[in-house]
Amino acid sequence: MHSNLFLRIMSSIVFVPIVLVAIWYGRGMYEDYSIPLFNIFLACLGAGFAWEWDNMFNKKLTICSVLLTLIAILVVFTSEDRPPFALWLTLVGTTLIFYKTKGNLPFALGTAYICLPLAALSYLYHTNGHVSREVVLWLFFVVWATDVGGYVVGKSVGGPKLAPRISPKKTWAGFGGAICFAMVVAYVFALYLKAHGYMTGDFIFNTKMLVFSSGVLAIISQIGDLFESFIKRRLEIKDSSDLIPGQGGLFDRFDGLMFAAVAVALSVAWMGESWWTP
Repeated sequence: MHSNLFLRIMSSIVFVPIVLVAIWYGRGMYEDYSIPLFNIFLACLGAGFAWEWDNMFNKKLTICSVLLTLIAILVVFTSEDRPPFALWLTLVGTTLIFYKTKGNLPFALGTAYICLPLAALSYLYHTNGHVSREVVLWLFFVVWATDVGGYVVGKSVGGPKLAPRISPKKTWAGFGGAICFAMVVAYVFALYLKAHGYMTGDFIFNTKMLVFSSGVLAIISQIGDLFESFIKRRLEIKDSSDLIPGQGGLFDRFDGLMFAAVAVALSVAWMGESWWTP
């Protein structure tokens, strides 16, 4: 347990800064040098997802991983300006993979499973408004807090299992701890937003909304985690890959984010920035 925790910490020390650099400097690189740093990061993520998905199902790499990668990259770079077109690309890509695999629907649906979160992240990062970068930062921080809270509290407290048939190690205590950690991080992030002028109006009201939204997002993130665990159990594998020491593969690291990103993108598309700064 201790060696695995050490590997998780060390891989996070390497991996987390890469994500933060892509988010924080992506806007400036795009505006000053026309380098879409964040979208390049998402495209690399999409390629990794495609490789893992192909390997999870087929135990080897096939032409489908190439097709999935190309579809994911197209979706990432079209979501910025034309989100509806990116959704059409996802649908067409899912259909193409379905026919390419001779009717393997579960594998083909992986196209949507991969592309929709990538489209959501690209849309959120480039959507109109002055808080798009901060929205993505908040999203990542809340999901990371959910993962840490669930792991720490679950390991420390134990107790009744959350979904023993899907993920035997997850507990109800970890579920609650994940929500609490996410809400605490949201409150700290609200202080940051207030200090830098991103949160206007009634600070108490806005903070309550942000903390509540983060609690809901923590639940959605854990549903995403359970969904990926369900897929792995059906495929009889432990991790999506061994790409990240101590944490498995990219799906294992981003499973919660994939559901959460889509949920936030739908909320922003429906409500605009009113949910953030009324």
